[in-house]
This record gives sequence, structure tokens and C-alpha cells, in this order.
Amino acid sequence: MIMHFEAEAIEIEETEFNVLSVGFYTEENYLMIQKSLDIEDSNYHIERDDQSFCGYGGVVKINLSRHQIEIELDETGKETLECEGVKVDFETDDDTYQLLIEKLKFIFGNLLTIND
Repeated sequence: MIMHFEAEAIEIEETEFNVLSVGFYTEENYLMIQKSLDIEDSNYHIERDDQSFCGYGGVVKINLSRHQIEIELDETGKETLECEGVKVDFETDDDTYQLLIEKLKFIFGNLLTIND
């Protein structure tokens, strides 16, 4: 199953522990992606809905468009997140969307495809 929800909020922040956090949230669902800013070549952490559905790495490809992010998972990602992939619909302003592109490029590099 592909987990699919519509985000009510998007949060992009750098925590006091120098971790970049990008999250999409509803009352019932969430997708959170984190990466250390202190550790060079560190792997990203991805989590959905609960800490029991999380892990490091596991993404094959990310497709980002103006109103949706779609994450394709490898076998490890499918095991740790317990789903085939994640798709989140969202609405946001232009500045937040540009920040989202910038931060996801930092986290995922060439795994990220922008579909405008």
C-alpha cells in the first residue's frame, strides 16, 4: 500500500541540535525527514506516523511538484516504513515551496526530481 494523505501543515526547521527537519503533518498522519547538519555525509532519517515506522535511508526516488511529494522506497525503506511508498498532497506559498526545494535537494541530492 502507498500511504497517501493531504498535509494540513508543512514545517521546515533547523533544530537546536543542528538537525534539518522537513515535515508534512495532519492530526492523524505525518511524514518527517531529518538530516544532521554537523556530520558530513550523514544519512537521512525518514519517519511516518509513529517512531515504529522509521529508519535511515531507504529512498529510491523523490518526486516533488508544486502540490505533492511522492517518495519511492527500496526494500529496506518498505520494511522500515511498512508501506510501498508515501504520497503527500499539500498547499503552500511560493516562499515555502522554494525553501522546500532547497532543503530537499540538500537532503536527497540527485534522488530528488522537481516536476513543475
